[in-house]
Amino acid sequence: MIRRALLWGMIAVCGCSSSRAERPAAVVAVGDPVQFAFGTIDGGELSSDTTRGRTTLLLFVTTYDLPSQAEALLLREVIATHKPRANAGVVMMEPPQSAALAQVWRDSLRLDLPVAMASPSLLAGESALGRVLGVPTLLVLDRRGRLATRREGALNKAQIQECARLGDAQ
Repeated sequence: MIRRALLWGMIAVCGCSSSRAERPAAVVAVGDPVQFAFGTIDGGELSSDTTRGRTTLLLFVTTYDLPSQAEALLLREVIATHKPRANAGVVMMEPPQSAALAQVWRDSLRLDLPVAMASPSLLAGESALGRVLGVPTLLVLDRRGRLATRREGALNKAQIQECARLGDAQ
């Protein structure tokens, strides 16, 4: 109960204070699908190949950022009830040696989403997904793997749901 109250308090402070997080910025998904591949902390892969065919929400976070933790929990709620079914994953914007910390982060949040470590090209800002300038950042890919929207800053549940719908609309 205290944990839930703390989460909602963080959302109220962080999710509502960012002027960038007021409305999803629609992006028309055109062009070629985006190619990406990240190794998950449990030995799997979160990639364009494993997510194609469904709207995909990729949340870029760090282990030490409270808005990232709050948004990851909200993403879990949204993806559990989203229709049609969609994919979601969390990408840690930290070096590979932080994988053990990422596992503790995931386990403490009881997160059942794939958690991956950022590739060296993503950390260097040279990824096909573009530069991640801050955390949390949410990227939504349509079912063909094209970028549907990109949102920087803390989002609330309704904003995450709207972003997911933008991916579905393509």
